Amino acid sequence: TCPLHSVPLFPPVATSPLRVASRPMAAPALLSAPPPPPPMEEDGLTSHVAPTPTPPPSKRGFLRGRPPIRVTSEFDSERQLFSHRISCRVLNGLAKLRLRVHHGAAGGAPTPEVALMGRNFSAVVDTASRGAVLRGTADLAGSLHLSAAHNTKEGQGEVAVTTNLGDSPCEIELSSLVPPDGLPRATFLFPNGEVSVKEKKLDEGEKILSVNGIVKSHILNGVCTALYNDNMMNIKYRYKDDELSFIPSLTLPSNSLSFAFKRQLTPSDKFSYRYHFDTNYWSAVYKQKASKHVKWKAGYGSDERLGWASVW
Repeated sequence: TCPLHSVPLFPPVATSPLRVASRPMAAPALLSAPPPPPPMEEDGLTSHVAPTPTPPPSKRGFLRGRPPIRVTSEFDSERQLFSHRISCRVLNGLAKLRLRVHHGAAGGAPTPEVALMGRNFSAVVDTASRGAVLRGTADLAGSLHLSAAHNTKEGQGEVAVTTNLGDSPCEIELSSLVPPDGLPRATFLFPNGEVSVKEKKLDEGEKILSVNGIVKSHILNGVCTALYNDNMMNIKYRYKDDELSFIPSLTLPSNSLSFAFKRQLTPSDKFSYRYHFDTNYWSAVYKQKASKHVKWKAGYGSDERLGWASVW
């Protein structure tokens, strides 16, 4: 017999030498190999788990495949006129198809209007006048942007070209009537407003250059707006927070002063009031949102001495 020496797997323990028989004997497996895992399927599930059956492809019928349709109906009691509008998305949502019909309460033939509106093109067809208004936009080379409109019945249209001024946020737009009737209109657009110059024809037949513009600026936690049009300027200041709005307005050169006051009484109730100092006319409107789908308004105007109410 001879002592058997091997590499210890665990810390040695003080024992007497181990003596074994001289007949060779296979060393016992210290770590037995685990049983082989069950075969795997392609989806990673074992073979003893029943695969989830794949549902057959649904067969979409005509009603299931149609896009959602929105229907709106209005009635004007003063003009005794009904107006219905039906619209839906077509071409996988790329365009909107709209049908609008007007007819009187006393009867008569309806006057339908069909419109197809997309992101870069729209066509509105009026069957009563047998005319259509076409509009389209396109991006040209570089920063040039082209927009055009044409009225088939009147035979007139308008073409406008817009471009950026380098890397600045300012833009210049040149627009002209088709067929042209004088000089094109030039508009300079900047982040706080725009200024346009166009040719204007007076009653005497003389043509002059007319300048119009609008400028906005933040002042004292509000927005001040100055609008200049046909030698008249309107200066308006608007202060608004979560519950209150205050809007004074001054018109020059007539020095007409007015102010509007709006107050959010509750999350569903709102009151607004407007007063004109030059005429002492005033108006008041109360609005309430009764539910998610129902709201109503009621108001009174002193200039016409008329009260009104509306429900949506």
